[in-house]
Amino acid sequence: MSRAVEGAWMAAAMAAGLAACGTVAPASPTDGGADGAALTAQEGCAREAQAICDALDHCAPPWVQYLYGDKTTCVSRLSGSCMDEQGAPGVSRLPAEMASCASAVTAASCADLLGGKYPTACQVKPGTVANGKACGTDWQCADAYCAKPADSNCGVCAPRSTVNGNCAADDGCQPGMVCANKKCVVPGDVGAACDGNDPCRSNLYCTPAGTCSAKLGAGAVCANIFSGECDIYQGFVCSNLITAGQCVQVTVKKGGESCGGGTRTVCMGFNPCSGSTAAQTGVCANPAGDGEACGDGAGAGRNCLPPATCTGGLCRLPSSSSCM
Repeated sequence: MSRAVEGAWMAAAMAAGLAACGTVAPASPTDGGADGAALTAQEGCAREAQAICDALDHCAPPWVQYLYGDKTTCVSRLSGSCMDEQGAPGVSRLPAEMASCASAVTAASCADLLGGKYPTACQVKPGTVANGKACGTDWQCADAYCAKPADSNCGVCAPRSTVNGNCAADDGCQPGMVCANKKCVVPGDVGAACDGNDPCRSNLYCTPAGTCSAKLGAGAVCANIFSGECDIYQGFVCSNLITAGQCVQVTVKKGGESCGGGTRTVCMGFNPCSGSTAAQTGVCANPAGDGEACGDGAGAGRNCLPPATCTGGLCRLPSSSSCM
């Protein structure tokens, strides 16, 4: 598959946003324990991670495979990331609030989750760290936002922009908004007018007539790989890079499985398809493990398994406490 597809697949993964759930809904600290006792942080994180991975598997099945390989790995990675954040100074969420988020995710519709309408119980709960101070996660910050450079796991607490405020990315805007042409806007639902300054929700696309509409499935006509009509959450992409084509299904393959050679496949995490040519299949490379070489050079183009990021040529897990 062309490198051009990477941008479309990764953009959809970010738009799905299911792994970004937090907690704000009030809940009893003794709610939900199997024996009636208070939930531990580990139990709360496990419940939240399970609910998010179940929802992702139900609403966008290819993405569990693409990001993590399988649901068990998804739960393990998200739970571990949650525990890292929960241990950071200034975090005020309770394990019972994580359980409330898990219940809300389970009850939410796929249209809402994929469209960025997350349950109130799954928005970030403000922490105690003041704006301008160092942070590693949104949960630490009094304004519920840790502004990070693109190449760092650490940042500083800052306010999120409101409607028409300046932004560099979606997470710099208030919940429910997106960043379009460096301005925070509320994305449109089905039937809303849309253009470059007024985008649609991430589970929709903007038609040539300028209205938000449901994404398209197998066989539908699409303008090109970048046009966004095809339902990427169900694994459909446009068959042609620049000219008009059809929405076609792409299969996700794990490390060690065959890929390329004219087949409509993509390797897990967009890792390389080694030995592939236009006429000959290759083999998907495994994602780089935590602490292993990644990216170009010694990493042989391999990507990391979320939430690890490729920093300084190595896959590094976030360590929120170390940012303080």
